[in-house]
Amino acid sequence: MKKLSLALLLALALVAPAFAKTFNLPDEGSFASITIPDSWKSKEIDKGVESQSSDSEVYFAVEATDAKGVDKTIEDAIDFLKEQGVTIDPKTVKQSEGKINGMDGVDITWSGKDKEGDAIIALTILAVTPNKVLLMTYWGSPAGTKNHAKEIGDILNSTKSLVMK
Repeated sequence: MKKLSLALLLALALVAPAFAKTFNLPDEGSFASITIPDSWKSKEIDKGVESQSSDSEVYFAVEATDAKGVDKTIEDAIDFLKEQGVTIDPKTVKQSEGKINGMDGVDITWSGKDKEGDAIIALTILAVTPNKVLLMTYWGSPAGTKNHAKEIGDILNSTKSLVMK
């Protein structure tokens, strides 16, 4: 019985649909990858991917850029947030440094508002190599942030360098 159950589980695993999709960043000349749950609504964008949780409570985007172009990419991300009706309270800024899968990162987080009410906003700059970086843009409601904390953590932890060191 145990052999039959194990064989059945193995067969189901081989035919079951994937539960997440991995995106290479950027699409051409990839130097990093990230995996996002299939339940999220994801769309490839120029040099990256943007995604929303299934309940639209959380927005997440990641874009690949050269270290020299990161300032422009940050400006574009902030402009995009403004266009979406997101306002940042500069008094609430918090900055921290850390590592994701061995890559150095800087995380800047604010409280703010969007069309629905209170929001948490974050920009994370992740150095994949000295010359290649990822910019992660995040905004979500406090409830959405709490409800999707595991998925958000899984997305961040799925970020990988594709560059041989």
